[in-house]
Amino acid sequence: FASISFYPSIAKPLQTIAKRHQVELTFNSNLALRNLLTRTKNPPKPEITPNAIYEIPCGDCPETYCGQTRRPLHRRIAEHQSFTWRANNIPGEEFQFKSGVAYHALTTGHRIAFESTSILTSAQHPTQLDLLEHTAIKIRKPELNRMQPAPAIQKPWAIVLPDIEVAFRPRPAFPPSATELNRTHS
Repeated sequence: FASISFYPSIAKPLQTIAKRHQVELTFNSNLALRNLLTRTKNPPKPEITPNAIYEIPCGDCPETYCGQTRRPLHRRIAEHQSFTWRANNIPGEEFQFKSGVAYHALTTGHRIAFESTSILTSAQHPTQLDLLEHTAIKIRKPELNRMQPAPAIQKPWAIVLPDIEVAFRPRPAFPPSATELNRTHS
């Protein structure tokens, strides 16, 4: 038996998965009708997406880094870029230990392809991030995630990790602008 918050996009798939593993799944809701009826904002641009699970590729090898952020994604990527620059340009500093991406760039001389960062998925609520990040790390096996193990999750969820992966729909975090598209197609 498990009870989780109801999120329309994943409720039915999770319930199907849970039934296959003899787990009774119930949902609770923190949503109010007022909130559903007054949603007037457009979805955020990918680069400012909060509550995201993201993947940063190395530009010189197939290795990747998966992470999560509650803040707008571009701020977290800027931190990785800063740690990478500092690790490569300030001798004796230990910035590389704050980021697996920076450590990889420093120890291999590889270029990190920050511009190719993708959003694997995003969550409506930050409480979903640990499970989603854990799934991304367990399933995608990113080599640059050497600093910390995947966050711990409750045992009933461990058996459904492969099925949760279907929620991952990678999309560019920094889509090309119209001028960049025109440049590449001319």
